[in-house]
Amino acid sequence: MKLQVYTLRYLLIALLGVIALWASLFYMVILEEVYDNIDDGLKNSKLLIIRKAQKSPELLTNHESEINQFTIKPVPMGRYIARNNKDDDDDDDDNQNVIYNDHKYMEYDDDYEPVRVLKTVFMASDGNPYELTITASMVEEDELMEDLMTALIALYIMLVVSIVIINYFILKKVWRSFYSLLDKLRHFKLGTGTAFTAPPSPIDEFKALGKELEALLKRNEATYTSQKQFIENASHELQTPLAISINRLELFAENNTLTEEQMDAVGKITDTLSRLVKLNKSLLMLSKIENKQFPDETVVDFNELTAQVLSDFEDFAAFKSVSLQVVQNEPLLFTMNKGLAVTLLSNLIKNAILHNRPDGTVTIGLSEKQLTIRNSGSDKPLDSDFIFNRFARHSTNENSTGLGLAIVKSISSNYNLYIRYAFDGEHVFSINFP
Repeated sequence: MKLQVYTLRYLLIALLGVIALWASLFYMVILEEVYDNIDDGLKNSKLLIIRKAQKSPELLTNHESEINQFTIKPVPMGRYIARNNKDDDDDDDDNQNVIYNDHKYMEYDDDYEPVRVLKTVFMASDGNPYELTITASMVEEDELMEDLMTALIALYIMLVVSIVIINYFILKKVWRSFYSLLDKLRHFKLGTGTAFTAPPSPIDEFKALGKELEALLKRNEATYTSQKQFIENASHELQTPLAISINRLELFAENNTLTEEQMDAVGKITDTLSRLVKLNKSLLMLSKIENKQFPDETVVDFNELTAQVLSDFEDFAAFKSVSLQVVQNEPLLFTMNKGLAVTLLSNLIKNAILHNRPDGTVTIGLSEKQLTIRNSGSDKPLDSDFIFNRFARHSTNENSTGLGLAIVKSISSNYNLYIRYAFDGEHVFSINFP
């Protein structure tokens, strides 16, 4: 996940929570204010009605008034708090008021609509208690609250979307220099002789990061060059005395004065030196592969290349009494260094022949995206976590350096190829091409 998307995700979650909480609180405050205004109107109407009832007793007998939205009816004498005329003019005591929401049938709308109801009991001038019920329609207020809720939801969505879009472009601009630095770092290769230069950035942190990367890669380049020269020099210095030693031993072996035991000792020494030569070449190749010193690439036809490599191993396979077979389902083409492709195939085929049994088989399968080498041999599976390590040996063959499969693994990793070992009665090495 990109850093920009990762940041926006948490920002969006935070915005959804914060703005939703703010919108809910705002709605509750507005709703409370609307109810308070309606209740103030009801209380004011109560004062006016009670005052008029005290002055006009006939209002108590004609106590039904649907038009004026209030009713007055007598109630039995009970434990009521008497209010004198002075108290009737004062509305500080709200304990006698019962205010609640209800629904009332409206003929015009032919439906039950929400209303706000105030109920209270007052003592009339005749000394009897009466219950006053005042109803205030909440249709307009209810529609107002619905419109307010719709507006809040729309505002909520617009705020979130706007903030996310604005932050997306801001973050994209802020992180542009970082992605530029990352892209340049991705295409930088050691050993090309080109110094790494960080792209300019207006942000101090990215400037510091660029300078540190420049210094780090400069040190790595120097270390890489020094290591490369050391390996090449060491390999050359080893190859020369080894070759001279082998030649001298061969000349010495041609001397007819040597006994049979001496000839046998010279042969063993020659074999040991030959193994050292192979080991030296294999280590040098591993180092070059890991240091990416094979830049030349071309489209390799593995079908054609397999036929060429097999022709080189026909004598070796005949000597080991191993039959070779190729199954070509589809052409396999891949862009890589041809020398490394030859090494890849050679090491796998040589490994399959070398660790086979007499009258064994080696089958090479080729498809559009996969190369498979299947061979008979030991009845026990190999350790798939160990066989690709350097100097890993799964036999006691003295001709094996233990680096063949390590070189195959290194080449595969260099070109993002997936190599896998499996055992199904036969040993199977498969390489999947991207």
